[in-house]
Amino acid sequence: MHALIAIDSFKNSITSIQANQLVAKQFAAHGITTTQVAIADGGEGTVAAWLANHAGGQAITASTVDLAQRPLTAVYGYFAAEKMAVIEVAAASGIQFVTPTLTPLVTNTYGTGVLIKDAIERGARKIILGLGGSGTVDGGAGMLRALGYRFMADNGQELDMTGADLSRVARIDDRYILSQLANVTFVSAADVTNPLTGPNGAAKIFGPQKGLPVDQVRTHDSALAHYMTVASGTVSAHEGDGAAGGIGFALRYFLHAQVQSGFQLLATMSQLKTKVAQADLVISGEGQVDDQSFMGKVPIQLSQLAQTAGKPCYLLVGRQKGANETFAKQGVTAVLPIVDQVMTLDQAMAQGPANLERMADRLARIISYSQG
Repeated sequence: MHALIAIDSFKNSITSIQANQLVAKQFAAHGITTTQVAIADGGEGTVAAWLANHAGGQAITASTVDLAQRPLTAVYGYFAAEKMAVIEVAAASGIQFVTPTLTPLVTNTYGTGVLIKDAIERGARKIILGLGGSGTVDGGAGMLRALGYRFMADNGQELDMTGADLSRVARIDDRYILSQLANVTFVSAADVTNPLTGPNGAAKIFGPQKGLPVDQVRTHDSALAHYMTVASGTVSAHEGDGAAGGIGFALRYFLHAQVQSGFQLLATMSQLKTKVAQADLVISGEGQVDDQSFMGKVPIQLSQLAQTAGKPCYLLVGRQKGANETFAKQGVTAVLPIVDQVMTLDQAMAQGPANLERMADRLARIISYSQG
């Protein structure tokens, strides 16, 4: 019996690599061999997944700033032979830095731009930017500033391009951009298709979860529309522009990025479809599965691959919302929540590895028993 294990991270509790290893250890104790694939969808864990699955990479630690311009170091992946870098927006501009006072009105993505610049100066000529887990809604303007774009107000003042500056932009000056940009190919790794503005735009859909006051959503949406108009001459509903608080727009319009599914990029690179076909069963999961899981989340995309290949698929999760029948239609054999006693969320996250190990042991016993 051979299992493919490709579990997404349990946020703030277990990484994809750790989860895979914990389950593989329990399966091995019951005679089940495994193949492990570190997985992510463009958010947290994307760099680690690329380094684990793609040969020739190294983890680069670079100095940058967070979304409030406070100094920090962040890690990205660099593949020297391919002149390719893999960078997570969340590393410098992630939602983990948001506080009650650090709303999208006073933050930006400058730190992400610093990482991009570092990679380019290191020699990168292809940059894959994972857009998940961002904590800003600045339309990617801060990132562009770090690459040399200048955003000017009516009075000639250069703007810092926090969220509050979006409505003040009168002119964008590209005379001082990093010269190497012309020779760099960008890939946006995201599974979000929202436009920049409107009822499904970045401010409306993602702003509140990043700390944007509800009474500021409409105003901020108008500011994004103004910024987009100054940049491109019009307001468009281009799919994916709203990803990562509008970084999708900046990448597409200014940096001419190719837009690809974060999961599909990793799936192709790691030959996931072939590995599913070669396995007897598939194990995936993440912290929570719910209705949003059917909008391109990693475990469901994996269960769909398993369904196509005629293989059973089990999801080990922290929490399940939704009916079993709904998941079954997407190829999920069973959703198995790993929390087996009453506990708080903080306790569940702290005890995540132990909970996952116990559930993996139970599942391995069931599988091995069923095989006689």
